[in-house]
Amino acid sequence: MINSVRNTVMFLLNKDNRGYVSPSEFDYFAKQAQLEIFESYFSEYSKALLAQNSRKRGLNYGDSVAHIQNKIDIFSKNQALTFSTDHFVVPSDLYKLINLTYGGKVVQQVPMHRLDMIVNSNLSAPSVTYPVFTREGVKMNVRPTSISTTGDVIANYIRKPLDPHWGYNTINSDPVYNSDSSVDFEISEEDETDLVIKICKYSGLSIREADVVQLTSQQEQLEYQKQNS
Repeated sequence: MINSVRNTVMFLLNKDNRGYVSPSEFDYFAKQAQLEIFESYFSEYSKALLAQNSRKRGLNYGDSVAHIQNKIDIFSKNQALTFSTDHFVVPSDLYKLINLTYGGKVVQQVPMHRLDMIVNSNLSAPSVTYPVFTREGVKMNVRPTSISTTGDVIANYIRKPLDPHWGYNTINSDPVYNSDSSVDFEISEEDETDLVIKICKYSGLSIREADVVQLTSQQEQLEYQKQNS
């Protein structure tokens, strides 16, 4: 999808005489556009869930909640956490934590300001049967401290999408697409039009969805004519 998106963006920019976007600039704009769309999944999911719960949407094949959930699910990941000195390390690609588990049991998250009270309580002191954790930046502080071995704790989370990269070889001073060195977009292909619109916006071109669809169709027709001429 990344080459299709770049070709469309370049076609639109050239048509509007907006100049040239270098491969490195495209990569940066593509990263921002993908992240923006990815983050919108969560707000869309919340709105769809609210509408469903208020009986504004039915449970059927076209259910928005399930559709958006499927978009998010491809970023679901389980990873054993690494223990370092006195804490477990947050995965570098973590976007949204679902839960932590230890020995198949969910580790309950507690607020930082309540940790000391919970640890010192005779009734609610954490144990290996009922562990708790707090998050502090890149640190996961799990209690009791006897849980301190790499691999003991598993994080279930939504990861960040990989940064897209339009790979290329230089031929006659021009960049030519190389799929082997490229990293494709990870968001749904149905969001391709939105990607084009957002990348064009970052490039300084304001464009509507209808324009993208129309001009993409024209581009495909031109390419087809070239291939068959």
